[in-house]
Amino acid sequence: MAPKQQALRNLLAVELPLERVGPHLRQAARRALRADEPERLLLVARAVVGELQRRGDLLRVAVEESTPGEASPESLCLLKGTNRVVDIGVLGGESIAIRLPAELRPLGRTITNPQPDVAIPPGLKGFAGMLGAMEDAQDLEIGDPQSGEKAVVLSGILRLLGKFTPQFRLFVLLDEEGDLPESSAGIFAAEPADAAAHWLSLRGEGQSVWIPAPAELPRPIVAAMRAESGDPFAATSAVAVPLCEPDLTLGRDHKAREVGLLFVVARDEWGREALLRLADRLTRFVTRRWQHQWEVNQRIHTDSLTGAFNRAYFDKQFTMELERARRSDGPLTLIMADLDNFKQVNDNFGHQVGDRILQMVARRVQEELRRIDHICRIGGEEFAFILPDTDQEAGQEVAARLLDAAYTEEVVHDNQVIELRVTFSYGAVTFPDAGADAFELYRKADAMLYLSKDLGRNQCHFWNSRGDHRQLQPSAAHT
Repeated sequence: MAPKQQALRNLLAVELPLERVGPHLRQAARRALRADEPERLLLVARAVVGELQRRGDLLRVAVEESTPGEASPESLCLLKGTNRVVDIGVLGGESIAIRLPAELRPLGRTITNPQPDVAIPPGLKGFAGMLGAMEDAQDLEIGDPQSGEKAVVLSGILRLLGKFTPQFRLFVLLDEEGDLPESSAGIFAAEPADAAAHWLSLRGEGQSVWIPAPAELPRPIVAAMRAESGDPFAATSAVAVPLCEPDLTLGRDHKAREVGLLFVVARDEWGREALLRLADRLTRFVTRRWQHQWEVNQRIHTDSLTGAFNRAYFDKQFTMELERARRSDGPLTLIMADLDNFKQVNDNFGHQVGDRILQMVARRVQEELRRIDHICRIGGEEFAFILPDTDQEAGQEVAARLLDAAYTEEVVHDNQVIELRVTFSYGAVTFPDAGADAFELYRKADAMLYLSKDLGRNQCHFWNSRGDHRQLQPSAAHT
């Protein structure tokens, strides 16, 4: 095999990160490697490099000097996010933006006289950028529970917008305290002490602010700009506009609630009104995108029958809440619940009634728990409740309320209306008393659940290290 052909194969198969380009290019690369034709390898490798450069994943590097036998400085690129340097010299010195192989051309058109390689015409560059932005929008994380968190969602949207608006820097200052997830670049929590001594304390809700001097930006934003460019005051002006939470009720009446400010920092001269209008459009885009991503996450993580979260959500969310409790040195309670004698409900009244019972108990549990608690259906009639910032004493109060809750549903059976009542058996553990590992906590809570089942059902056991596990039963008025 010729050296150039081998170098092309190595570049395409090993050096270039094909997972960062679209599926069409990945398929073309695999076909080119199987065909092993030098011209085809060259065309596809150039297309892949061009796409990576357009997306900002492959960056030219400056080399002060090179010695004989080393790669030419013009041919060296740095793979974004790594310290890997890729030599693309084997592609030649002409423009990377070239005609594509046949399988990547539009269908329905035959090219009889292929033209020499040419750069993309200027009129098409904006279109290519738009397509790239659309691809990036599809890449925003969904599916992982953390991708539904406010700061993580907003950070992803800012990264997307940053590719449209390289002349601006975008930040969000949220009206909340506490640590934000690590994967929330550009998002900051308002610090009460700083806000009180800043113009932020004078701004009325719903008001936008013109910031003529970057020095007047909130301290965390100035620090982020300094870390990025070294000179946070190179910008000429900025504005802050209210950012509203989207309608997260999926159709119910909802009053837009301000959750923070979107800061748009300009690097060039912009008039006050023009910058404010642009920022207003950006904040509306952020809210709409946030709404869309929340709805997608809800559908992925929600049990279609009961509306509770599903098992996949529980597996990830419990681990995440446990890690959050470790960082904050706070408590966390896990309650496992299983409907008593549910098989008899299905056998005696049918599965349709059984489904209604499951929907009813999920709704009633929601009424007893807080908004920040997580209600998950992890099996047929088995549920798990994740209670953040809840110690054992508070967890026992919650379990007592659940035991006293009335789980009843009117059903029609044999032409008679019957009030059907069901009960739960529970098992519970609290971090850190019961352990620090997610699997260990789950196993102990499950053991407590089965202890409640074995001792007569309709009760709860809380694990403790002494072995005399605390037993809770319904109050006399609810037995």
